[in-house]
Amino acid sequence: MRCLGIDPGSLRCGYAIIDVAPGFRLTFVEAGVITAPKGRDQHARLVEIGCDLEAVIADFRPDTAAVEAGFVQHLNGALTLGASRGVVCYVCGRAGLTVTEYAPSTAKKAATGNGAASKEDVARIVAVRLGLRKIPDGDTGDAISIAICRAADRDAGWVERPRVAKAPNPFFIAVPGSDSAV
Repeated sequence: MRCLGIDPGSLRCGYAIIDVAPGFRLTFVEAGVITAPKGRDQHARLVEIGCDLEAVIADFRPDTAAVEAGFVQHLNGALTLGASRGVVCYVCGRAGLTVTEYAPSTAKKAATGNGAASKEDVARIVAVRLGLRKIPDGDTGDAISIAICRAADRDAGWVERPRVAKAPNPFFIAVPGSDSAV
């Protein structure tokens, strides 16, 4: 299964594509940042991001998409990020992809084991985890962590997880002819 992870933004939109094989084996396919010039009108930037994301989806044909849910502290930032997330979700939906959203802390925890990891830590750890030669920038690292989070999601339904039998509890004594224990 091929996962597309997206870290939306109105100027920089990180994306990453990973393949997931049975046994939760992850293979890096592609990652990068879609940029829109700061001097352009906000709506023109959103159109440019949408068109470039359409090209990424057409080139790599992912099976599912995951988007980082926004966390901003100011109203203007929330509106701008919301517009960018809307464009990203629209483009993915038009391509027939199921879109799942994850909080930044959830994606960081799935990728690094620490939900409070810094952007630098996330980038460094995903580079090691996927065997990348170069540490990605912050937006690309976040997008990779979103893709890993989607791959690890139990609700995804297609990730095969090996079941490890637990050793019997030595302190559990079954009472014959009963469902209880002593």
